Amino acid sequence: MLVFVPLTAPELAGWADSGRHRPSAGYAVTPSLRSTFGFDPADDEDAEHTVLHIAGLASLLRGGRRLVAVVEASGTPVAGAEFGEVSVGVLGFDAVTALFADESPASAEALAALVGGRTLDVAWDDPAVAEFLADNELLWHGPTEWKSLVV
Repeated sequence: MLVFVPLTAPELAGWADSGRHRPSAGYAVTPSLRSTFGFDPADDEDAEHTVLHIAGLASLLRGGRRLVAVVEASGTPVAGAEFGEVSVGVLGFDAVTALFADESPASAEALAALVGGRTLDVAWDDPAVAEFLADNELLWHGPTEWKSLVV
């Protein structure tokens, strides 16, 4: 399964340097997420895009900017986790298939100042978050570009 791992810049640097990381959270397209957002199996691309936004918001709440690694890994859905949270073990950096980050970290930092300290579910429901997500797509980066994302 594709697991979207929210990160801080120091976590990404440590993962890339050591080759191993045990995420505090991971998100994936789970049955619970499908039910919460009304995604059918034919909606996988839209569901993955939503999970990317969820992981990005989780990262923003933890580190002030959106930074997400996508990995191919086994994950166990957390019971009742509406946002698709999954439990994963230690992940090798070689499992990272893509990295996503904000084009403009300054705008993400402004949103973080507004919603900081909130839980993911409360922040997700904030109209300012919805507007930000609609106007600010994350940029794709290859795993080898990680150094440019931790500055």
